[in-house]
Amino acid sequence: MKKIIYIILFLLLSQFAGAQSIFKCNNGRYVCYKNSQGIIIVTNRKYTIAFTDTVSSIGFVGNRKGRIFCINNQGKELFEVYKVDNGPDYVSDGAFRIVGKNNKIGFADTCGTIIIPPVFSYATPFRNGEAKVTFEGKNRKQGEYQYWESDHWFWIKKAQ
Repeated sequence: MKKIIYIILFLLLSQFAGAQSIFKCNNGRYVCYKNSQGIIIVTNRKYTIAFTDTVSSIGFVGNRKGRIFCINNQGKELFEVYKVDNGPDYVSDGAFRIVGKNNKIGFADTCGTIIIPPVFSYATPFRNGEAKVTFEGKNRKQGEYQYWESDHWFWIKKAQ
């Protein structure tokens, strides 16, 4: 019985040993992240701004072209994030918008998992489990503000 308990404890501790948080550090003009042992994990010279100081699961970084990316705590770039108010999209109903090929919009959760692939021309954030989306339309500007115009909106539900 003791052997079984030790094996279970060993397996649990092994799982937690792989988990890490990384912390923002300043590397001159570029953003870098170090782990708790001081080892640099993210040295990518294309990131010029960090929107997240500590990355436990996911974080957000930006480049000088204004694009925002989601990275995990291993420093891997997961996907591009939809930009709102000069920063990453806000989490709403546990999801945020992401950008794919041809600027299509999809959704990811707060663990960095893509929950709806980027296939929409535009999508609003989820609210009460639903988001308004379209496959067509045009981005219109009104002064400093923008909005999406389409005659073919429909609602999608987030899987529970």
